[in-house]
Amino acid sequence: MDSLRASEVFKVSAFKLIAVESVDLRQSRTKTGCRLHGKIEPVAVIVCSTDGTYALDMEAQAVDVDRLKQATPGLDSIMRPFDHDDRGL
Repeated sequence: MDSLRASEVFKVSAFKLIAVESVDLRQSRTKTGCRLHGKIEPVAVIVCSTDGTYALDMEAQAVDVDRLKQATPGLDSIMRPFDHDDRGL
């Protein structure tokens, strides 16, 4: 299973910092039991402020916020207080 998740990292009244991470969980069965393997990697950072919303990937390149919202469950509700019409950097 490979999916994205979002979590609020920092928040003050003027802005919010959100981390988007890739979560990869794998399980396997052997003759002696079960194994669970997990990996979490950062994908993007979103800064929501009263001036706008900016999303950057791990190479500091602009990311389309709408695409992140579609791919990440719950991101829409985390961003809602700062939702603006502009998308990206």
